[in-house]
Amino acid sequence: MPVPGHTLASAVFVTDPRTHETVLLQPGEQVNDPAIAEQITHPDAWTPEPNRQPRHTKAATT
Repeated sequence: MPVPGHTLASAVFVTDPRTHETVLLQPGEQVNDPAIAEQITHPDAWTPEPNRQPRHTKAATT
């Protein structure tokens, strides 16, 4: 499951944990609230994480 701070790739409906109202989140919105992020369980709802470049250490570059 993505950590809060990830961006949505598709529209999703979630329940606001404070008001208990149904909320529509749009593609491109960033989800920062962990209580909201844990409701979005389908992996295709999230934009893919960028590929990380491996860190080069001195031992690996010599």
